[in-house]
Amino acid sequence: MDWSHFGMSARGFRPSVDVSSYFPAASHEAALAGVSHAFERRDGLVLIDGPAGVGKSLVARVWLDRLPADVPRVVLPNASAAKPADLLQAILFDLSQPYQGLGEQELRLAVTAQLLALTDGGKPLVLVIDEAQNLSREALEELRLLGNIDTRSGPAAFAVLAAQPQLRDAFDRPAYEPVAQRVGATFAVEVLSAGESAAFVRHQAKAAGNADVFDDTALSIIAGACGGVPRVLNRAAALALDLAAQGEARTVDVEAALEALTRLGLDTPEEPAEPDLPAEEPAKMRQPAGPRTPKLKPTRKRSA
Repeated sequence: MDWSHFGMSARGFRPSVDVSSYFPAASHEAALAGVSHAFERRDGLVLIDGPAGVGKSLVARVWLDRLPADVPRVVLPNASAAKPADLLQAILFDLSQPYQGLGEQELRLAVTAQLLALTDGGKPLVLVIDEAQNLSREALEELRLLGNIDTRSGPAAFAVLAAQPQLRDAFDRPAYEPVAQRVGATFAVEVLSAGESAAFVRHQAKAAGNADVFDDTALSIIAGACGGVPRVLNRAAALALDLAAQGEARTVDVEAALEALTRLGLDTPEEPAEPDLPAEEPAKMRQPAGPRTPKLKPTRKRSA
């Protein structure tokens, strides 16, 4: 689609993580601040959780983007590790280190050597692990063991797990107790309110170059039908723009919005949702949820 048709200078409503168009909703901002504080405290492990599509990965990437450039980092965007060796290989691959043809202990020693070398400047290696609910208990236990590696300035690694809620549920089970004890805090990223949803769509349109490309009613219809899930809002808004462009319209009207929702199989609201507050103050639309600490208390004693 030619985005300039709508007076846009860039593609809007990207399906992938887009740090440049981050929308500061209440729970997202609370999670972002919580991870920052946990890093300052040198917690070994934190969890960002929430339903699919709400922006957990985006929060982690925004936080990572704001770190000083000299902080070493590893990003595993689609974590899937049935065995400890799978996780260790993924870390070495991201660090551009040899990872094939090595036994598990050799992989562990190679990762340990990298941790100690990269944290020589006093800053821990940041591990951002997305889709962390796909890590097996054994792989999570390996992550715990990596957290045992200490330097003079503290733990050699700081891990951020972005996961769907089943991982937090798993941490309540006795088998996961050793890992759960290492979780400094859990931060919930929630679905957007109706007002936040409307502000989110307007924010994305503005980031692409035209904040007024959706008329008010179309904006409210889309905001009310997508369940407050940013990924779904992006899909609906992008399709509505495409349909409007096919009709040679310069803005997205009610007809384009309704057709987009129908094609996506989304129910349209009986009455369009009204924004709670103006779009300029998204973070004040509701009280942030704040961090949740795990049921199992973090232990100060480090065991091998």
